[in-house]
Amino acid sequence: MVRAAMGALTESVLDFLCGDAPARAPEKARRIAVTGFIDCIGVALAGADQPVVRNLLKSDGGGKPESRLLLSGERMPAAAAALIGSAAAHALDLDDYAFGNHTSAVLVPPILAEAEVVGASGARMIEAYLAGFEVWSVLARRERDYMQGAGWHPTGVYGPVAAAAALSQLRGMSRRETRNALGLAAAAGGGVMDNFGTQAKPYQAARAAEAGVTAVRRALAGVDTGPDALDGAGGFLKVISPSGRVDRASAASDLGEGWYMAEHGLNIKRYPVVGAAQRCVDAALQLHADHGPDVAAIARVTARISRDHSSVMQFRMPADAMQAKFSLEFAVAAPLIFGRLGFAEMRDECVRRDDVQALMRKVEREEGPDDDPVYPVGARHDTVGVVLDDGTALESEPVHRYRGHGQNPLSQDELRAKFMNCATVTGAVPEDAAADLYECLWRLEELSGVVEIPDISILSVY
Repeated sequence: MVRAAMGALTESVLDFLCGDAPARAPEKARRIAVTGFIDCIGVALAGADQPVVRNLLKSDGGGKPESRLLLSGERMPAAAAALIGSAAAHALDLDDYAFGNHTSAVLVPPILAEAEVVGASGARMIEAYLAGFEVWSVLARRERDYMQGAGWHPTGVYGPVAAAAALSQLRGMSRRETRNALGLAAAAGGGVMDNFGTQAKPYQAARAAEAGVTAVRRALAGVDTGPDALDGAGGFLKVISPSGRVDRASAASDLGEGWYMAEHGLNIKRYPVVGAAQRCVDAALQLHADHGPDVAAIARVTARISRDHSSVMQFRMPADAMQAKFSLEFAVAAPLIFGRLGFAEMRDECVRRDDVQALMRKVEREEGPDDDPVYPVGARHDTVGVVLDDGTALESEPVHRYRGHGQNPLSQDELRAKFMNCATVTGAVPEDAAADLYECLWRLEELSGVVEIPDISILSVY
């Protein structure tokens, strides 16, 4: 193959990462980044006792004790701490996302791990997060096709490059070292949709976080890569593109000028199911609150959602809680029955209840266009309708932006309530310790380093 140099995109990314733009990020972007740290750490504490975390810990091969594991007193190599932390953060599918990717679960754990190694301040951690986030947004939004429709899990695909970008900025690496780190991370991108509903789904995010650390370490050791590994004719963006409709040629001229984080924010979930289901959960809860229909008298439930969002939820009749996270039928049926959708409902025994199974069979999908006016995927709004045995029809209000979406963000009190619920749900973290941790993380910008974040004794859950 004759290599045709592209370069404009890569060079603009390097300009951003190796310059001072992240340090000049607007206050709004920095503030939202702090919520990303808080939410990620909260959901990681909730996910710390999940099977995928236990199993990954069994496979840990030991090594230099560089970084704390999930803010505990246990220490392990930075790459391993990033892997386990990310797996815990993504295990319950309650972590935030943006532009269809689970950003904080991939960025926060490796940043915490490497910041402890290099002694980076809280402000530097925030800047590294924003560097990785903004590069991620630029790369992901250049693709015109729906990655999930081609079988890709975008979080696992783009995540290694974004994590490497964040850590390159955190460490203040040279332009050559940063280029090599991004190229090495591109070689690690992967993850497939058919792993949804299994432990491999959070592992794909965790592997991305780990790959970011190892790519940076290898680059610092002198391992080099092709100069066009990101945007070349045989590079990352070309290879992963479902039909080649990706902009590899133009420079990312807005990096460091316009900030995606400041304009769009993070989508912070209130329900531990896939992001594509969040609006329908809100709609179903609205029906339950307004009408309290007798579940036994429901003849039919209709969930109206976009085709692409529907395609992510492949489990029509989930067999367990892992599958239920990716089931529109469960995401609608459970709120109608229980009037809530939280940790208590996301258990195998709840999913297998006769009344839950019976109502899921009555849920029909009405798929429409992906005509959201702002985003390439998603309907203008989602709704849920119920028809009772006597013919009575009940309809939810249209849900355009669910509570917690970047354009309808949680209040600080709501964010704290979610964090406290997540941090204490396993019973391993006392409420007062969780409250102290929350207050500390809210002051992340002022911290001298990870050393000021208190130890959380969670290892008993393993």
